[in-house]
Formats: sequence, C-alpha cells, structure tokens
Amino acid sequence: MQMRGRVAKRFEDDINTDYIIPAYLLQESWDKQFFADHAFEGFDPTFGPTCRANKESIVVAGNNFGCGSSREQAVYAIKYNNVVAVVAQSFPDIFFRNCLNNGLLPIQILDTSGISIGNDLVVDLDSRSLRDNTAGISYPIIATDAAIEQMKRGGFLGVVRERLRQKLKAQQTRASS
Repeated sequence: MQMRGRVAKRFEDDINTDYIIPAYLLQESWDKQFFADHAFEGFDPTFGPTCRANKESIVVAGNNFGCGSSREQAVYAIKYNNVVAVVAQSFPDIFFRNCLNNGLLPIQILDTSGISIGNDLVVDLDSRSLRDNTAGISYPIIATDAAIEQMKRGGFLGVVRERLRQKLKAQQTRASS
C-alpha cells in the first residue's frame, strides 16, 4: 500500500499536545472538525489553512512529536486538516497509538532533517519505506509488523469497519439464501 502527499508543515522536537490542541478546548465540542479548526492556533495559526491547501498534506517533525497528555483530540486536530501522515523521528507511545487507532499514519524514520516543506513524499507500507521524490532519498520506516498491518487497514477504526462489512455481507448472504 502506498500513500503520497506534500510536506505542508515542519516542526522541531517536543511538539506537545497542548500546542496541537489546547486543554481549554477539549470540552467545547465532540465534533472532530472543531478540533481541526483550532489546531495549533496558539502555536502556529497558519497550520490549518496551510494543510488544507493540499488534498493530502504531510507534517514532518523531529523527536517526541505528540508528547504531553494523551488527548485523542490532538489526532483529530491534525488529521481533519487534510493531513494523511506525520513523519517524525519519534513519537510517545500513547500519541502513536492514538494515530494508529484513528487512521493517521505515524511514520517513524531515523532522521527527518533532510525533508523540507513542499517535498513530495511517498509512504510505501509494503516495502516499509518513505521516499522523498523531491530530494531523491529513501528512508526505512521503523514500525512493528502489527503497526504496519493496522496502518494498511486504516487504523483500528478501519479494522472495525472491515469487520462490520464482513458481518453485514454474511447476514445478507444468509438472508438471500
């Protein structure tokens, strides 16, 4: 499975979930788009408009992207701004899992310093590589087999959707027999 996008934003180390979506907004809504509308508003107010300008945006960061609290709304704030993947050198476990669960690709590579805003990237989960077409460089993706499989299926929500489709199909087959 391959996914392609353009680097819309680049961050350094230790981007915490308070930067992504401030705590005071967490109880304001259940709407995922609400969190996207307020993403990085105190840290980088250009985040939303810049990422939404591309159909498939990618965010690149250094180490420890998504540190801080375990708020799932941080993933919504990023994903619902047309971001399909976050490429970083490391993620805290809870943020990584929240990304996986919600179908935002958390792509870990050893060094992101050579990836620039505007670069065209291809994530190839089958070959476990990230290709920077602009720079002509490939990077190995660091992930477990289980994480790669979950990414391919659209995260935990994708797994649930697939399972429900299979059950519905089985019920329809039984009903028509």
